[in-house]
Amino acid sequence: MIRYSDEMKVWLFDLAHGNLEEKDIIVGFIKYYVLFDCTIQDVKRDIIFHTNYGNCGCVSALNSLLIALEHIVSNTNEVMA
Repeated sequence: MIRYSDEMKVWLFDLAHGNLEEKDIIVGFIKYYVLFDCTIQDVKRDIIFHTNYGNCGCVSALNSLLIALEHIVSNTNEVMA
């Protein structure tokens, strides 16, 4: 699997522009970052250095990602029970 694919670029665009649902945010983060041993900071670096979405896009993307991760962790106890 290639990390820097057109599919990943579309995911980053949608993440930075608020076009993704939480499920899609989590799936994309796992697919393009976690499986390649990358972190949230790598998402930030990719947006800053590989896109032109600016600071607003970066802040929006990271906020969406953190909220989605927080929701999945908060709901894990309900799912696992």
